[in-house]
Amino acid sequence: MRHLSATAQNALAAEYVLGTLRGRARQRFEALMREDRALANVVRGWEDWLTPLCAFVQPVEPPERVWRAIEARITPRAAQAPTGFFSSLGFWRGLGTAMAVALVALIVMFPRSPAAPDRASMVAVLATPEADPRMVIERHAGKLMVKMVKPWAEMPNQDLELWAIPKDGKPRSLGIVAYNKDSEVQLPNLDEKLAGTVAFAISREPTGGSKNPEGPSGPVICSGPIARTA
Repeated sequence: MRHLSATAQNALAAEYVLGTLRGRARQRFEALMREDRALANVVRGWEDWLTPLCAFVQPVEPPERVWRAIEARITPRAAQAPTGFFSSLGFWRGLGTAMAVALVALIVMFPRSPAAPDRASMVAVLATPEADPRMVIERHAGKLMVKMVKPWAEMPNQDLELWAIPKDGKPRSLGIVAYNKDSEVQLPNLDEKLAGTVAFAISREPTGGSKNPEGPSGPVICSGPIARTA
């Protein structure tokens, strides 16, 4: 039987419980669990640890315009849905994978300990379409803290713009954030900007941000759902 280090056991057990360990890798891991009672206990520990955290994450249901887009594909004569990245089924489907990333981040940032006075009331882990985490967004009193996980390379004549994504309606710009270090977002109307928000996204824009009043003008390079912790 293949021996797994404690680090590998925990990493694979977390992926198994979250459902991100798939295919043959999942089958091999299940075979190992049947042979190794200690490994099975590690998995049960992750199940006990992760399951309650699901209560922190709000369900993200695609808005009505996405269902209309599905109907348009199935029934050619159906009305065409609005186009654009945030109206696409791919964006909302991708949030499901990002949920797993967010749950792992909650484990790291909010271990089982007494609540801190300045504990974030919401957290979002922004990942690329390849599920590579790049930023963590935390909401604290009167501000958003943008923590860099993996900086981008230098961006001549370009800026990163942060967007609040509501379940319905167009994205709301939260301003420019740094591409290579932590930053903060402080807006007088922050509560209004975040009302109904279910996710955050980052787009790559010309210097100064998007000139499109409807949302990003450049590509969306990472996004993630909001997990409410308070």
